[in-house]
Order: sequence, then structure tokens, then C-alpha cells
Amino acid sequence: MSYQQLFPMTDSIWICFVVLTLVLFVPILCKRLRFPQIAGLIITGVLIGPGLLNILNVTPEIQFFSRMGLLFIMFFAGLGIDLEEMKRNKVWGILFGILTFAVPWALCYFSCVWLLKLPARTSAILACIMGSHTLISYPIISRYGLARRKSVTISVAGALVAILLALIVYAVMMSTHGDAEFNPLWFILKIAIYITAVILIYPRMARDFFHRVTNSFSHFLFVMILLALSCGLAQLIGLDSIVGAFLAGIVLNRYIPKSSPLMNRLDFVGNTLFVPMFLLNTGLMIDLTGMTGNWLFLTAFAVLFIIGTFGKWFAALITQKANGFTADDRRVVFGLSASHAAGALAIAMGAYDGGLMDNTTLSATVLIVLFSCILSNIITENAANALHQNEQSDTQSESRLMVMLTGSNTLQALMDTAITLYDKNSPELVGLYVTINGEHAPKYMQDGKGRLEEASRIAASADVPFIAHNRLGNNIIDSILHASNEFAADRMLMGLPLRHSINLPYLDNIISPLNDGFHGQIVLQRFVTPINTIRRIVVLVPGPVIQDDAFEKCMESIYRITMAIGCATEFYGKDQPISAVRGTGLNFSSGRVSYNEVSETADMHWVISGLKTDHLLMIVGPRESESHAGRSFRHLYERIHMPDTDFSTMLLFPETQTVKGKEEATLRTERDFLKMLRM
Repeated sequence: MSYQQLFPMTDSIWICFVVLTLVLFVPILCKRLRFPQIAGLIITGVLIGPGLLNILNVTPEIQFFSRMGLLFIMFFAGLGIDLEEMKRNKVWGILFGILTFAVPWALCYFSCVWLLKLPARTSAILACIMGSHTLISYPIISRYGLARRKSVTISVAGALVAILLALIVYAVMMSTHGDAEFNPLWFILKIAIYITAVILIYPRMARDFFHRVTNSFSHFLFVMILLALSCGLAQLIGLDSIVGAFLAGIVLNRYIPKSSPLMNRLDFVGNTLFVPMFLLNTGLMIDLTGMTGNWLFLTAFAVLFIIGTFGKWFAALITQKANGFTADDRRVVFGLSASHAAGALAIAMGAYDGGLMDNTTLSATVLIVLFSCILSNIITENAANALHQNEQSDTQSESRLMVMLTGSNTLQALMDTAITLYDKNSPELVGLYVTINGEHAPKYMQDGKGRLEEASRIAASADVPFIAHNRLGNNIIDSILHASNEFAADRMLMGLPLRHSINLPYLDNIISPLNDGFHGQIVLQRFVTPINTIRRIVVLVPGPVIQDDAFEKCMESIYRITMAIGCATEFYGKDQPISAVRGTGLNFSSGRVSYNEVSETADMHWVISGLKTDHLLMIVGPRESESHAGRSFRHLYERIHMPDTDFSTMLLFPETQTVKGKEEATLRTERDFLKMLRM
């Protein structure tokens, strides 16, 4: 059987085998060669495409997965953006979008008219292609954890502005060429109505669904439905679907915590399958054999690519100088804005079908897509790697978090908080279930096994290492303390009982003994609504406090929670505690924070009385129960279990300073004793 009879492949099973094999091994090979993985997938698509080896053709199935990959790239760009940072830099986001579109557009338009002698409408459409860009290299930014940098925020916001301007100019050119009924003002009005509707309706739908449905798999399907709906509506009014994906990502940003099973599932599905398929398909669409020997084509490609890329670089340079960015930040801005992908191809194909572009300019556009994607990924990879090396810490965190799963009916909420507080540089997350020895101990041990297995599944879905420990003991407090010593845990997370079960004996019999015996940080919580539906956070800091490492670590925990939830945060306390919170330098809720000085505990009672169901109250409790701050905390504790309280609550106790040698000696003695028993 000849090569021409075997290829290109037509059997869907073999096509699936080849595509998945390439998606798996090409990134591995690129990593070893220190070559950008995204560019490697595009080049691989060119090699196996119809222009060279002719192993695969573009099939409807590949086109579908490719389209979904592009939508996921734009959706992740919206999810990864820091909304508060975007609000603070919205002026520069809009200005950069105008710059990165207008400068290349003007340069390419006049170059096409004067140098290439192309018609004005064709020149304007080619200039739109070079003025817009696709965030094809954004997965690199996500991989290095740089999504919240100011330079990235401005770049992502600018991408939306640039594509909107390109689509508007393109629509005007096409309408004046063939559709006399096109009304630019009506087109802009439809865009405004669409954006307003998504911004107003999507948050309400998300809050209501996440509050009523707790199944994380249903959450994933719900988000996919909203993504598809936003993209479909965008196409309905004449916009490209990538605009809808980006807008959906922005609107759902705060309802999908970065460290959550839902985000992990979206990231897995998108970056494991859809995005690589998009990159392969981009290469498959490029046929190099029909592009050789055509000097007009090569001239058009060279002029557009060089001048358009220079325009993008110049816009990035202006943005760098105006914002005081480093050279690496400028390269990130330039790298993100230099690539042209499916958006450019969509405009080019539409103009080609409408008679405004010929085969030569279409082929030049396709080749621009290839080279711009490779250039964008190489520049972004190098710049992101340099920024990451400057930011990352060389020290490995030894802090270990233990989650107490006994007696709590809010396993999902506990694990959501634990995943939020988990540091990726830390050892495994420890799940503890304690059964009191007695007649029904075997039954409760079996129940604990089931809860630990469920907790393990939740942790695995968020890619968090997890240790399950099912313990039998005679005393709940002693069992917790022994387990914390055994696993060297210095942070503990527990669930508070239901509101009507919270009383002073629980404070005296559970919380106070834990404070006396466990010297690490203690967090107790009770959520009446899912964590991603919280709309306001109130933090009470009864003082005075000691501003030391323990207090700052407690504030870091609050910082992680506020950043995950993403809503406004309000601090209340006397002058000294508020000054201590400010002194940590942490940007709680990414800037949506207020500091309020109150003089008496009664004022804090007044603050509590204004809380609602979708609010979260956090109280920083003192470890010394007999101090003035301890007595103030006791009054606040009495207040939060009154019948009229129906809001989520979290209590945080900073760690205490202990003699390290004594702890190590105690732990060593216990381990030696266990070894003797095994012998």
C-alpha cells in the first residue's frame, strides 16, 4: 500500500491516536530542547499538515476542538486577570488597546496602499488583522503564575479593546462593500446591550446556582454552559466568539477561586486537550508548498509582518515608559500582543469570501499567523521565565496544615478553605478524623473512613497532596494534639458546629484547651453559603495585638482567603490593631479593603448586627483568655451564636512562640516510644 493511499488519515480512531500522541510527547520534547512548547505544537502541525508530510487534514472534529481551545485561552485570560488591578489600571488598559491597534493599523494601512498598491478596503482589513491580536501565549503566563502582574493586566485588557476595534472596522469595511443596510451605530449599541446584559445577569445566576447546588461536577457543567451561551450571543450580534469567552471569564472571575477543584477541572480540560488541539490545527492550516516562488506573496508577508510587529513593539515601549515597567515587563506586553491566530484567520477568510482579498494576501496572512505565534511564544517564554526567577523564593516551606474532619457536616466548605490556605511549597495536607473509643467505635471509624475518602477526592481534584488519618482515642483534645505532633502540623483548620450548637461550653471545653495545647495557628469556621458566593468580608481585630511573625502569618491566612473570594474586605479594631494590620503591607482583596477604627467592643457588636447571609465574619482571637483582648473576644463569641445570626463565621488564633527544642524533644520521645512498641 502506497504512502498516498495511507495518508492523509481518514479513520477517526487513528486520527485520535496520532493527535493525542503528539499532544503528549511534543511538549515533553520541547521542554528538553528548551524550546517553547506552544510554538513546538504549531510547527508540528505544519510538518504533519497537507503542505509537507500530509499525515492529517483539517477535519470537522479537529476544527471543533480547535475552536474550543481558542475559547478556553480567552476564557482563562478573563479568569486569571486581577479585577481590582484591572479597575485601577483601566485607563492604561484602554489606552494600550487603542495604541496596540492604532499604531500597527496606521503603519500597515499606508504601507499596503503606498508600497503594495492594494485597494483601500483591502488595506484597511489587512491593517485590522495586524492591529488585533490573540492571547495565544497566555498559557505561558498562567504556568509561571504571573497573571496578576500589572503589565499582564494591561495587556489582557488591551487585547479586548484591540479585537473590538478590529471587528468594528472590519464590519464597516465589509458593510460598505456589500451590505448597504449595515448601521455602525446600531452595531455598537448591540455590543453595549450584550456586554451590559452579561455583566448584570451572569453574577446573579452564578451566585444562585452555586448556593443551591453543591456538586462540583455540576458546577463545571454550569460554567461550560455559561461560556457557550456568552460565545453564542457574541456571534449573534456580529462579534467573534472569543470576545464572549473573554467577557465570560471576567464576569465569572470571582466565583471560580484559583485554588479550587472547579478551577482545576477547567484547567485540566482546557490545557490538556482543547488548547493543544488549537495549536496543532493552526499549524495544519498552513500550507508552505503553495507559498514558495511567489515574490508578490513574499513581499506582502515581509512588509506586513515587519511593520505590524514593529507597531506592536512600539505600543509596548510607550506603555513601558509611561508605567515605569522593567524591560522584562515590556517584553511580556509585546509578547502577548504580537501573536495573530484564529481571529486574524477569521477576518481574512471573511474578507476572502467577500471578494476583498485574493489568494496572495490570504496566503500572506496565514504565514503571518505562523511566524507571529512562534515569535510571541519565544518572547513571552523568555520574559516570563526571567520575571519568575526574580519573584520565586528558593526556600521550601515546612508549614503543614491539618484539617479536623470530625463532627463537622460541612466537609466541602472545610476542604475549600483548606485548599485555599494550602501553600504549594508545603508538605501534604493532613486530614484527621478522631473516633472516641467506646461501644460504637467501629461504626464511627467506618464513617470516618468514608469522610476521609471524600476529602481525598476533593483534594485530588484540586491537585493537592493529601494524607488521610483515621484515629481512635479516649479524648478528643489529646487525640488532636498527638496527631499534630505526629505529623508536625503547625496550622489547624476545624469546623464550628451549627449556630444553635455554639455555646460557651464549646469555647471552654474545646477551643480553650486547643489554644493551651496546640501552639500553631488555629482556624475555626462555619459557612452557611459556599465560599465563592460570599459578597462581603468583615474582619474584627480586638486588641491590643503583638505585631510579630505569628500575627503576620495570621494576616497571610486572611490574605489568602480574601484573595480567593475576591470581594470587599473591611477591618475593624482600635488604633493599634489597625496599625498592625496595615503594617503587614498585604494587599487584601487586591485593594478592595477599608480600615475602620472603633473604640469599644459594643461598636463591634453594632458591626455584627449589620451582617447578612452572604457575608463572612472573621475574628482574630487572642490566645490569652484572661487578657483584656480575651474578654473582648468572649463577648464577641457570645454575640455570634445568638438566634438572629445567620452569616458565615471564621475564628483565627495566631500561633504562640514556644521553645523549639522542647517540642522536638517531646516529639522524639513519642516516636522512640512507638518504635519500642513495634519491637
